[in-house]
Amino acid sequence: MYAVIDTETTGLLPSHRHRVIEIAVVLLDARGQVEREWVTLLNPQRDLGPQHIHGILTADVLAAPEFAGIAAQLGGLLAGRMVVGHNVEFDLGLLRAEFARLGVSVPLITERSMCTMALAGYLHPGAKRTLGACCAAAGISIEGWHSALADTRATAELFAQYLGAFAAPPPWQWAYEEVRRLPWPDLPATTAAPVVRPVHAGGRHGWMSRLVDQLPRVPEPPQADSYLVLLDTILANREITAADADQLVQVANELGMTRPQVDHLHRYYVSALADASWATGVTPDQRRDLDQVAVMLGQRASDVDDALVRASGGRYVVPDRPGARGFPRGSTMVFTGDMVEPREVWWDRAVAAGFAPQEAVRPDTTFVVAADVDSLSVKARAARELGVPIVSAEDFRRLLPADEPVRQPGVPG
Repeated sequence: MYAVIDTETTGLLPSHRHRVIEIAVVLLDARGQVEREWVTLLNPQRDLGPQHIHGILTADVLAAPEFAGIAAQLGGLLAGRMVVGHNVEFDLGLLRAEFARLGVSVPLITERSMCTMALAGYLHPGAKRTLGACCAAAGISIEGWHSALADTRATAELFAQYLGAFAAPPPWQWAYEEVRRLPWPDLPATTAAPVVRPVHAGGRHGWMSRLVDQLPRVPEPPQADSYLVLLDTILANREITAADADQLVQVANELGMTRPQVDHLHRYYVSALADASWATGVTPDQRRDLDQVAVMLGQRASDVDDALVRASGGRYVVPDRPGARGFPRGSTMVFTGDMVEPREVWWDRAVAAGFAPQEAVRPDTTFVVAADVDSLSVKARAARELGVPIVSAEDFRRLLPADEPVRQPGVPG
């Protein structure tokens, strides 16, 4: 009847050749009882992407099959069943792309699948968005979070609970009847054996992960929660790299979201993180994490200030910040792009603020100030490759510690 799935991947975008590196399937009968479990790691023949999120090491996948080696087995598990997942659209998109690389089209149709994230909002108005939050509300424990099998087991248990809220047959029976009859392509039989990931230190961890589970759902636009749940996943270990940020832009484009909608969601997200953070207490280290997240989402440390002041009813004391966006004194930084004022003026401002300007981006560079944050300059490209944050010149000026005039070159002062 049902095939519950979850994947771990090298990234967010099938269009960028991101690959599935672990997949788990839990088969359920019409009552939500487990019939079978299946899981395997996959060797994508490329780097593994955000290992800080999925926890899979290169050594883990060296002996694992490639997707072609398990495609027939996977197809046999999914054929004739309604697919279930948490933010299922994401998993289906990556799986469709994997099958397409083999030259076949498979009937994995988002509109004929079930999403526990969507069901949670329907059955429990006010329910949070993440799998961890939905499971916690339902009294379900996740062991080994961000392993495909652990997440799939939790999703299956969650769906079984939701299934019990409807009389038999459920309202989506008509869609299941369609799915049951959809033909699957013939795939060459293979003998590749599944490979299960070794046990690494796992489980949910980190204060940012706990904050993310507290964030409310967003009713508009309709794609908002699909976008934000990916952002939730990226932030599980309290960091977002420049590459992650670029992927999110592409995800938004593929979801049909406009730039103003994304900007609005990012402002909301930073504000919601600040609200949740105030409720649990904000340490200086946590405040720096919040500032870094705000930077990568195109927001400012002052936006975090404002949100914390609102959340605290005016009790939060805004820190005396020595430099832009919470970067500490002594941070190394680089300028790129043509700015209205001469580069020497900006250089002097940076030195006066306690920063250490550099001519070129290096692995030890803390941040880059750009005339255009979307710059394609050599420095900007190097920053993105190294995961160095890029901030705008205007944001840098706004958050400098003082507005003391800086002497223009050649002007008496």
